[in-house]
Amino acid sequence: MGREFVLVHGMSHGAWAWEPLARRLETNGHHVVAMDLPGHGRRAHERGRASVETYARAVADAMIQAGIARGIVVGHSMGGVVIPKVAELVPARVAHLVFLAAVVLRDGESLLGTQIPQPARPLLEGLARAGGGAVQYPATMEWARWIGDLPPGDARVVDSLTRMTPQPIRPWTERVSMQRFYAMDVPCTYVRCQRDAAVAPARAAQYAARLGVTPVDIDCAHSPVLSALDDLVKILEKIPTQGEPQDVVGLGPPRLRRGAGR
Repeated sequence: MGREFVLVHGMSHGAWAWEPLARRLETNGHHVVAMDLPGHGRRAHERGRASVETYARAVADAMIQAGIARGIVVGHSMGGVVIPKVAELVPARVAHLVFLAAVVLRDGESLLGTQIPQPARPLLEGLARAGGGAVQYPATMEWARWIGDLPPGDARVVDSLTRMTPQPIRPWTERVSMQRFYAMDVPCTYVRCQRDAAVAPARAAQYAARLGVTPVDIDCAHSPVLSALDDLVKILEKIPTQGEPQDVVGLGPPRLRRGAGR
């Protein structure tokens, strides 16, 4: 029986980043929804609207418009900050959250303060000031941090790097309330990438622990959609929905314990 997948992209990406995964899942009979967040992809002109709140609302709106009833919501990288807020907005439509090489905040934290080392924060903020409120990493840095397990001349790398857009800084500096999410009963999975230069494996393990789960590992860099698609599809197709047994090691308890995320 086909499932419903909702795909939420990360920093500087757009809905385009999910195209290989979406094609595979749809071929396998699943319903897939992927959207551009405000300020990204085809909505790059909406940079001034970008915030964690508007990101989450864009996902929730796309789910409602697509008729998603019980979606498996996948957040990649920065998307890990967005999908808990989606669960708050439309809890009845969320069957499971998948944090894919994603950041998981504690209550009151920001992306900048959690994911970026202290010495690098002034550089990021300076780049944002110079970029009119948005950051564009050099292509060599994007490759090294996100797609470094593929050769620089690989067609997948070239295509991705040419489609990146500047990342609005506001969603990175906002402190995010997570109290409501951590009080909810939302099944979660954390997928860790073992060669990740952006969310290092040790940091990913900490993020998984905040959710109360053990990470499921893939041997790849930060973008498994490009370099480990088969492995990622296998994991996603085994994600349990309500009433199904859990048969993937590391999926963790079916309910989040109150007080998680400390």
